[in-house]
Amino acid sequence: MQSQQKYPKLFSFEFYPPKTEEGAASLQVVHSKLAALNPDFFSVTFGAGGSTRDKTFDTVVDI
Repeated sequence: MQSQQKYPKLFSFEFYPPKTEEGAASLQVVHSKLAALNPDFFSVTFGAGGSTRDKTFDTVVDI
């Protein structure tokens, strides 16, 4: 387990793209609160087959 000692532990948060404008507004609030915890990064789920491609892109731009 030397490799675990060699590299610092990271933590992140993953979001699903919101389906509604209300969900997008809520995500902004949640993102702001979680950002205070100083995660290493945020990620946004990309739907299988690209079904949420546009919403994923919009969410990434928003956060």
